[in-house]
Amino acid sequence: MKGSAGRPTAGGGGRSGAVRTDQVVRLSVNLNPQVADEIKGYADRKGISITEAVRRAISVLAFVDGAQSRGASLNVEEGGSLKEVLFLV
Repeated sequence: MKGSAGRPTAGGGGRSGAVRTDQVVRLSVNLNPQVADEIKGYADRKGISITEAVRRAISVLAFVDGAQSRGASLNVEEGGSLKEVLFLV
């Protein structure tokens, strides 16, 4: 699919998968250099735009927040060890 600038976009929105410009909200955020580097690095490693990287980060946060609000816990297994991930409120 193509974004408003004619470049392919990942994810999309709506039922057709196309991004409609009348449904896009443009936001400006201030990030410290370390956070900006993290999001840029993730985007580079995955071969996606910074916008898509931010969308993914927000989706993960929404999923985790919703699960935790229902009483679920988030666990990560690494090297045979299971660790619970806690988020501060």
